[in-house]
Amino acid sequence: MTHDTLYDPIRKKEVPATPEEHVRQATVRYLLDVVKVPAHLIAVEFPLYLVEPKTDDRADIVVHNFRDGAPLNKPWLLVECKAPGEYTWPVLQQQLNKYLAVLTPNYVMLALGDAVRYFALDAKTKRFVKIEALPEFGQ
Repeated sequence: MTHDTLYDPIRKKEVPATPEEHVRQATVRYLLDVVKVPAHLIAVEFPLYLVEPKTDDRADIVVHNFRDGAPLNKPWLLVECKAPGEYTWPVLQQQLNKYLAVLTPNYVMLALGDAVRYFALDAKTKRFVKIEALPEFGQ
């Protein structure tokens, strides 16, 4: 039995090629190539205990907002990735809500296999509203 791996350009190492990791790495490529996020601002498997010591949860991908002077708990983007067929949108939303108790991102991206949903934080209502796509980083 062979153990396939994928190279993660953010963590700079080979990682097991699980179905969820395929989704995660496709998302990283999208952020780098399309959204133009600088690699050094992307964190993969971001440990939330860095913000809230009482949790051992990890967010799939966080794009930090250090350029705008934002603290660690206010990232530009929070991404949750799941393999196709393993989760439903409501279950994914429930998991995301745990992370939103710790982080207040400008944007949220949910990737369920090839299906993707994007949301932006409405500054007035403090609620997330669905958007068609993420803006290019820094725009």
